[in-house]
Amino acid sequence: MTAPTSPASTRRTEGRNAFQETLLGIEYGPRPDVDLFSQACVEQFQEFQTTAYGYDFAQVFEPNALTEVALLAGLDPTAVADLTHRPTPGTVSLAELTEHSADLPVVGLVNVASALISVSRFGLAERLLDQAAARSATARETFEVAMLELIVANRRDDGVGSPRAFARMRQAIETGGVPADRSLDGCSQAVVWYLKRKELPEESFRWYLRLGRELVARHSDMPTAAVSSWYRALAMSPAAEGDAVTTRQYMDNARRAAEETYAHTPRAYELHLLKTYHESSIKEHLYVTGDIDRAVESGRDLIALDPVWAPSYGELGEVLAKAGRAEAAARMYEKAAELGPPYYGHHLLQAARLREKAGDGERALGHYQSLTELAPDSEPLLEAGLVLARTLSHDSAAYFDDALGALRSGANADGSARS
Repeated sequence: MTAPTSPASTRRTEGRNAFQETLLGIEYGPRPDVDLFSQACVEQFQEFQTTAYGYDFAQVFEPNALTEVALLAGLDPTAVADLTHRPTPGTVSLAELTEHSADLPVVGLVNVASALISVSRFGLAERLLDQAAARSATARETFEVAMLELIVANRRDDGVGSPRAFARMRQAIETGGVPADRSLDGCSQAVVWYLKRKELPEESFRWYLRLGRELVARHSDMPTAAVSSWYRALAMSPAAEGDAVTTRQYMDNARRAAEETYAHTPRAYELHLLKTYHESSIKEHLYVTGDIDRAVESGRDLIALDPVWAPSYGELGEVLAKAGRAEAAARMYEKAAELGPPYYGHHLLQAARLREKAGDGERALGHYQSLTELAPDSEPLLEAGLVLARTLSHDSAAYFDDALGALRSGANADGSARS
């Protein structure tokens, strides 16, 4: 029995997008469709140095993003994650720096760890940070190491290690020697991750909140990139209380600071600040103002800023789904899947569910089939496909039933028992 096939518009293409190339090789070939993250990530690595702080992140992805990229490329995720797979001069250089990390000063360890984090190699980064923490002798060194430890903990273990990192950052700031903008960056992180997941004690959160307000008031020359991030984080506080007016005031401050930053330094990293502003605006209108039209407008602004970035279409798809426009939402998620990673699997799964909701079972089955090709051991995916196929009396039910039966029996392809 043949399985259903995916529509050409949503089937994963053979070629890799710029994001895949960037995560796999920290570079991308000549192409017209380069997203802002990839531009910023590669530019930062090209400017890499081991003697001065300042390795900027446009965005940091979870380990699963790297795993998905590896699987879509037909590569061993472990070899990709530990840099055994070194397809480019950049990955060769990064692997060699990692292997010879004992020769690096603390600032060098921090920057190599930053480069690793920027392409989601968290295990390797953690090893370097352990070395850096053991050798840190100044408040600045302690702060920078703790900031990266926070990022690693946040992405790898749901923030289990975050309280310790925030405590060390606070100690470093109180000791002195941490620049005001970096201290403000720490405050922004504290506000975001307390309000999202309570990753630090409330007393510590209050301390960072007070400090952030004081720093912005005291330093009129504060770098606007740090100010933009601060106000975007701060807006989460009134948003949590349903205060739409104050939320918008803080968001306007974030936007103005982002625009000023980009006007002064027109690079991909600085433009990314405006991108995150639009992302936050979508959430503002979805969950605070309840204005779906403005949420859609923010989603379209987000796409216009970076039209080849798949997650932006997913963001708009979420808005349309909440508005009850299942077919339109499915089209957005399908466009996201067509563009490729990050979040290819998530986008295609949402498209499948929305197509099913909109009554387009054939397309939904095609999406489930594409998903099972990527994750053949996913019982929930096979079950969803089987239930839908049986509901439609579709002959693909045999395909899903057979695959599910083989999985449940624990049979590997060679017939041996699954461990």
